[in-house]
Amino acid sequence: MNKIFQYELRRLLWNKLFFGILLVSLGYGWLTLTGSVIRGVARTAPFSPWSFGYYLSQTLPLICLGELFFLVFFFSREERLLRPLTQATPVRQRRYTALRCGAVLTATVILCLCIVALAISFYVSLFGWMNYGKLVLPALLTLIPPIIFCLGAGLILSRFNHVLIYGLMAVVILMTVLPLPNIITFSLSGFFSQFPLSIGILDPAFCIPSWLATSRMIFVILGVTLTICATGIQSRRLNFPNIANVSARKG
Repeated sequence: MNKIFQYELRRLLWNKLFFGILLVSLGYGWLTLTGSVIRGVARTAPFSPWSFGYYLSQTLPLICLGELFFLVFFFSREERLLRPLTQATPVRQRRYTALRCGAVLTATVILCLCIVALAISFYVSLFGWMNYGKLVLPALLTLIPPIIFCLGAGLILSRFNHVLIYGLMAVVILMTVLPLPNIITFSLSGFFSQFPLSIGILDPAFCIPSWLATSRMIFVILGVTLTICATGIQSRRLNFPNIANVSARKG
């Protein structure tokens, strides 16, 4: 099982797709750090949880698009040609699909860690700031719910046609560009840039209002539910005859 997971993960990481997404994300992240974040967001310090959360919210669309591209990679034409080979393995298809989901999540987490490392390097080099613990909560709040939701939604759409994942990419972009209320928006850029001003004090401590926690939890629940359903559905759809049976029929 570990060998299969490592093999699928290596296929995602060692290809031009991953490195292209990584370079674009880091480039845009650097522009955000040196543009908006360095001045401080909503009258907070550049290294405050509010400014850091804003930085992650700005890079979030690229992270989610990268995750969806990873899913498309597993449903490309070349992958469909390899399905008879995967069917010949002794691993149950439900478990094989789950391993691929794990590979997509791991590659996405690595992408997130690179973006976080860029920000921390920026903070240390310019401000000598090293209090990383304050950044954990805004990172989890900003990244985890959308990543889980995109995984589940992408898997469900791939049940019908993997081309629909491109439509989901467009939805992700629209939900980050359109001025939606913070409770339903995909990105939290508006929250991190506006909510600290409503508190009424300079550089307030980071806090999460109950309505925001509820909305992010809904994203997580939907994502987990869709992932579980899609994993079971795809394992049944992938129940092809193995190579030995195909060869016997041809003979």
